[in-house]
Amino acid sequence: MVSIAPFRGYVYNSEEIAGHGGLLTAPPYDVLSPSERELYYASHPHNFLHVDLGRQLPGDPDPWTWHDRSAAILQGWLKEGVLVRTARPSLYMMETEFAHPLSGLRQVRRGILCLMRLEAPGRESRIRLHEQTFSLHKQERLDLMEKTRAQLSPIFGFFPDAGGAFLDAIASWTGREPDIAARDTAGQIHKVVELADPAAAGEFLRGLAAKTVYIADGHHRYMTALNYRELRLAELAAAGKAPPAGSALDWVMAYLCPMSDPGLVVLPTHRILKSHSLNNEEMLASLSCAAEIRAFSFAEAGRRAALDALSEKLAEDGRKGLTVFGLYLHGCDCCFFLKIREKVKETVAESAPERASLSLLDVSLLTDCVLVGALGLTEERMDDPSIISYISDASEAFRLVEGGDRAAFILNPTSLAEILKVTESGFVMPRKATYFYPKVSNGLVINLVDPGETVLPAAGG
Repeated sequence: MVSIAPFRGYVYNSEEIAGHGGLLTAPPYDVLSPSERELYYASHPHNFLHVDLGRQLPGDPDPWTWHDRSAAILQGWLKEGVLVRTARPSLYMMETEFAHPLSGLRQVRRGILCLMRLEAPGRESRIRLHEQTFSLHKQERLDLMEKTRAQLSPIFGFFPDAGGAFLDAIASWTGREPDIAARDTAGQIHKVVELADPAAAGEFLRGLAAKTVYIADGHHRYMTALNYRELRLAELAAAGKAPPAGSALDWVMAYLCPMSDPGLVVLPTHRILKSHSLNNEEMLASLSCAAEIRAFSFAEAGRRAALDALSEKLAEDGRKGLTVFGLYLHGCDCCFFLKIREKVKETVAESAPERASLSLLDVSLLTDCVLVGALGLTEERMDDPSIISYISDASEAFRLVEGGDRAAFILNPTSLAEILKVTESGFVMPRKATYFYPKVSNGLVINLVDPGETVLPAAGG
């Protein structure tokens, strides 16, 4: 059973929000380039990125020294009243208006921010992780949580809502005057309504209890919450103490969105190969064993037109059920269209039919047949961000290759139906298989974790 609870979150005070609310929030730490980070740091001294992803300074003894500074900044903001605690335990209705990055059309996504009781991942869990995680990211987030004693950003989960009942319920709350309203520097409009009514929380809980929540974003944060709980329980046990029943350690801050919401957008996550020993001719020769290759020349229309043509071809063939990728190699005057050979897919399917929902995904075939099978990357190298990085913008992927990275692999997005099929089969996708858009903005609400504080589930749970 999925159990949720209202909580007394910490938010920026009303004067901060009224004066410059749009300058206070920031996207999640792992989607920003170094130059984008600097823009957020400079936007306002109270921008939340100063806590969630502080600067590494010359002379720092290790890469995570900024965690100590983040903890000090957070404590300073709490003492100064920059951040204040909400008066009553609440659910938080969050509405985000945004421009779709591909179509440019304005859309709205709505969800509920709450606490969700932690469960160990597994086939029997009602909370499902759909992709693998990076060891270093989990270590970094755990160290930051140890220093700040806070859940700085929520995990992002979605759940089935075939009849649209949850979407209707959330939409009915949007007419209330928002407690927080801000337009951020990216042009996204955020509205937060505090729902302190126990009846509303109970209704939501009773409906959600029998559902399954699929984690869209925040796999590292979810695992960090589990690891943090074990760490603090061990510390308490060593001191001869125990937390109360329902301790705050058992809960993670979560933003939950119904699948029926038309604003639930999934973008692809493209792969950037930072370096490789093979030259371009050798790489193409290796790839030809797994894929048919066609070149898109830059000669006549230029790079922009070639990328547009490549993207259109990928989408068209993806709709036909073909497994296709784009490829851009450093130093080439063209990009390439790769179609995985049907014989390769048949071999993959026959080798483990029970894993077909996972092994025949585009991201799985790219990982197993292209990056590992054709180019010889190992699991260890796949876990190394200095070898493989990820980006959702194909144009930016091209620019990175032109700037010196070895290659960019351009993908179609993974669908919600594919995510559910894989997770219900008990498997997890390769790392960064999806890119849910927009990300849940950080700094709207945070949760301080006090092991001695008891969290009361919503009525009915």
